[in-house]
Amino acid sequence: MELNERKKAILRSIVDAYIATGEPVGSKYLTTNADFNVSSATLRNEMSVLESMGYLEQPHTSAGRVPTAKGYRTYVENLMDRYALAMEEVEILDDVIENKLAEVNTLMEEASHAIGELTNYTSFAFIGGNGAEADRYETLLVGEHDFLLVMICKDGSVRSRQVKTQEKLDNDILETAKKALNQCFVGITPEQVNLNTVLEFENAMGEYRSFSSMLLRVINEMFNSFDSEKVHVDGVTKLLSYPEFFNVAKVQSVLSMIEERKRFSELMKKAIPGQTSIVFGEEAQDIAPPGTGFVFHPISVGGKVIGAVGVIGPKRMDYKKVIASLDYFAESLTEQIDKDFTKGNLLIGDNTNE
Repeated sequence: MELNERKKAILRSIVDAYIATGEPVGSKYLTTNADFNVSSATLRNEMSVLESMGYLEQPHTSAGRVPTAKGYRTYVENLMDRYALAMEEVEILDDVIENKLAEVNTLMEEASHAIGELTNYTSFAFIGGNGAEADRYETLLVGEHDFLLVMICKDGSVRSRQVKTQEKLDNDILETAKKALNQCFVGITPEQVNLNTVLEFENAMGEYRSFSSMLLRVINEMFNSFDSEKVHVDGVTKLLSYPEFFNVAKVQSVLSMIEERKRFSELMKKAIPGQTSIVFGEEAQDIAPPGTGFVFHPISVGGKVIGAVGVIGPKRMDYKKVIASLDYFAESLTEQIDKDFTKGNLLIGDNTNE
């Protein structure tokens, strides 16, 4: 049986009411607070039908109804009104995106915090493991004994090192080093570097061969700085403010799910670029415990997902605001990253002194 317009309106009203109050919704509430020109008996009958169809459930015999995972899914995908972010909310997210000097990892962690503050749910940023395969190298003279070495990888991630030397530097040395690095260390992973690669690099350095050992050491450290998947979680205590998580064991279950990075990584990698994903615990108990809502939006570079930002909360979370916040941030950041990456602009991160 398909939902007619009245059943859709009733389901929408029940989900909205339950998100707002956390209390089961009865026909009396709908009669008083919603615009239905039908009797309480008709509403009860419609609610009973929605329950038999799997959209609602009754936690106690005398209580009203609450949405099931199927009810929430239908609400999110077909019935939910679009939420318009307030100007102050847009400005908070824009401030994060405009921080162009920060690397993607830092931006996403800051976004996680901002989204958590906006929505009042526990938020997270997932940063996928970077395949440390360089696309190109850049060098920049900072001072007579300092230069910046930047590695731009094929997945759009960036690593940089500010290096201090005892010997005096000039642009000729750095230009030679850049050409040699781009000749010998582009398109290969650390595992593919061998003695021939090193000898080829030393030869390419020519008269500046004395700098080779120092550069090789720095390159090796930059390759090694590409960690496996990371999950940054912000505002864990926010879970405890919702009755659904008064049980500490449930909070621990959520956290253990996040800590299992392999499973978390597999979920993120299945995300569709440009599309918010929603997982309910009842639909996938290997991912999230029952009663939990899990919403995330991937961040991509060149169409490839490199991470995601999202929130975790009770199944009755305010999906309108959550989805609007995630959509706005993720789409704006993805656009900015793609623009900078295409133009060759540098998002300099992981910048440490050598």
